[in-house]
Amino acid sequence: MTVLQNSLRENVARFYSGNRGLWDEIGSHFKDPETYLHEFKLRYPEVSMDLALGRRGLNFALNKTRPMHRWSSYLEGFSEAFVDETIKQFRLKPGNLVLDPFAGSGTVNVCAKMQGIDSIGIEIGPTVFRILNAKVSWHTDPKEILSKFKEMTFSGPARIQPPVFLDTERQFQPQVLERILIIKEQVQSIQDPEIRQFFEIAFMSILLPCSNLKRSPSIGYIREKREVSPMLPLCLFEEKVGQIVEDLHYVREKVEKPGTCDIYNVDSKEFEIGNLHKVDAVITSPPYLNSFDYVGNYKLEIGWMDDAESTGELRELRDRMVLCDNVSRTMIREYSTKPRILDIDWIDYVTAAVRPRMKERLGIRRSDYPILIRKYFDDIFQVLTKMYEAMRKGGEVAWVVGDSLILDVYIPTDLITMIVAKAVGFQLVRVEIDRVRRSGIRRTFILRESILYFKK
Repeated sequence: MTVLQNSLRENVARFYSGNRGLWDEIGSHFKDPETYLHEFKLRYPEVSMDLALGRRGLNFALNKTRPMHRWSSYLEGFSEAFVDETIKQFRLKPGNLVLDPFAGSGTVNVCAKMQGIDSIGIEIGPTVFRILNAKVSWHTDPKEILSKFKEMTFSGPARIQPPVFLDTERQFQPQVLERILIIKEQVQSIQDPEIRQFFEIAFMSILLPCSNLKRSPSIGYIREKREVSPMLPLCLFEEKVGQIVEDLHYVREKVEKPGTCDIYNVDSKEFEIGNLHKVDAVITSPPYLNSFDYVGNYKLEIGWMDDAESTGELRELRDRMVLCDNVSRTMIREYSTKPRILDIDWIDYVTAAVRPRMKERLGIRRSDYPILIRKYFDDIFQVLTKMYEAMRKGGEVAWVVGDSLILDVYIPTDLITMIVAKAVGFQLVRVEIDRVRRSGIRRTFILRESILYFKK
């Protein structure tokens, strides 16, 4: 055992007494992973941990039938019910300001707007940002959208080409592809960007169900090629436009005085949020520390919306986001030369435990996992710092995140995030475990999804 590992064990034993037995097991297979969910053997002394499985209803699937939220199927979001309950719990009302630094498809911003609460949404992904922007644009008269749809003609042949860097011929049957190109051509012909954005959302929504792909949760090909009717793209497109028109009528009639919403297509690690000391609450969910690749998983929509024109542009976007394990090695090498941002024992211990596992695992696709882990928490530190600067004293945070298993090393992402939040200056409140998950690599290992509560 190295001097570093000895030192880390001493630090863990000194600062986190009672967890020594658990830390001895890090780096090897846990014999009974369920105990780490139900008995809470791994704790951070300053916070309580409550088990409330399913009570909050975090899963975005609950949004599939809800007005406004149903426009897109963004699997990584949380539910309208969770946001509404958190708004109530934080006693937010008109005149307050809520922030989501990982806004995604806009669940927090839409919920706040419906309740007359002002909000800020930050989303780095350009294609997901399109969805967010459309969902909070309620000033557009839905009659104009319907009128523009009736003017569209869907006879061919199409005069535009599919994205050159996607495997289009494998992804779509020929007649289906032709229909999709015709629909895109009609959408592009709309001159008014305020009107066009709603048709872009409708167009994006038809791509996956008309393809030979599935997203469950990562994108991949369907084993047995399915037969798709050439008319399906037009049917789904018309259906989605109808939903959008119906939902815009709904909110314009139901919400007497909607909240304002300022949204930004920028990097939340670097963006100066403004409104210093004015944000009353943050409700958000960052990317998790795992192999989920947001860019790769949504490259179908990114490519067809012309938000990237090559795999190189996809890589550049991925490298700017909060880290996943598919980032470029060049970016990680550059990061590894920079001074450490955080000095936290738990991170040191986890990264030390991962190193020997890389040598034991044959055919491992990366050799820089310790650096990846450290960068993830550095990224989170930067976002939390920006949040802290923007919040008023006493402002509250609900932060949804899952723990991780990397190379059979358990990483309590939720508890380490609480330690990082304390380093920024936040007061820790509690951890609420809401959902059970299974590791994508080792299905027998039970992971948790938690809501972290802290305040300024």
